[in-house]
Amino acid sequence: MMANFMAIIDRSYYPLIINIKDKKVRMNPVLTSLKEIKPRYIGLWLKDQLSRPDWFSNMVVERSAWGAFSIYAHARRSDGKAKAAYTTKMDAEGSALKMSKKYGVRFVTYKCLFCDGWHVSKTSDPMPASVEGKTPAEEYSATEVNSLRGMDMEKVLSQNIPDLAPVYGGLRGRTLSSARQYYAWRPLVDAGLRQIIDLRADYKSDAYRKRCEEFGISYYHYPVVRGGKLENEMADHFPELCALIDKGHFYIACAHGLHRTDIALCLYWVFYAADKGIAPPPIRGYREDKGLDTHKIMRALNEMTSI
Repeated sequence: MMANFMAIIDRSYYPLIINIKDKKVRMNPVLTSLKEIKPRYIGLWLKDQLSRPDWFSNMVVERSAWGAFSIYAHARRSDGKAKAAYTTKMDAEGSALKMSKKYGVRFVTYKCLFCDGWHVSKTSDPMPASVEGKTPAEEYSATEVNSLRGMDMEKVLSQNIPDLAPVYGGLRGRTLSSARQYYAWRPLVDAGLRQIIDLRADYKSDAYRKRCEEFGISYYHYPVVRGGKLENEMADHFPELCALIDKGHFYIACAHGLHRTDIALCLYWVFYAADKGIAPPPIRGYREDKGLDTHKIMRALNEMTSI
């Protein structure tokens, strides 16, 4: 049994070459895999694998899923450098879909056991055959992307909503309360949207709530105070926010879908999701390349601990 497991970890047994302080060091891949693997990620990896329709084939018949325990699932064989990593499974799935369309073969995602991220891997499987007049790429979208907690991400991303991005089984982006975004409501609902999370602290109108009622989805107001003392209301209703995010199918946004949204998602991760092995959210507003830093996020985190 142990011999079989070692063979799964590294069938080729090529020596691993990694860069340490600009010097190339040759290492045994099996020993490196056992030494560098992070046990805290195994539960999340296993949960993801067992949620897949073909889990039995991947784990028992073909056993391809166990390749995640090899250091080569994280590092390139050519130079030992880490492969491209995505913060969330949704980000990785989106990239896998694009590469599948481009190259005509199926790309899959997996939770890395050596870092916080998710990776994309190429398979030898062709794109699924056309069904009901759909192209292989369209059929792939209907099966693979819809598996992301039931949301059709390709349809969502095609709406060109400003600052739109997938996150934690839902979406973040610019508020949908504007009349300029009305065109996107029906496609989003058809794609699986079920919940609006409004983060604007200064929004008092009922128009947004009524718009949600018009399309048959739920509205939740979680005001985020930016740059000042956090209201006790944020702490009181924080469990409700976490529960809604966990369900997926949500659209979380402040006015521009950037700064308050960064704060809300970081609160969710630091005080709730990190203990569950969930990766941190990508920062889209408070970024150095936009001339900003994360001190307001840190202030919000510190204020939350004092409430």
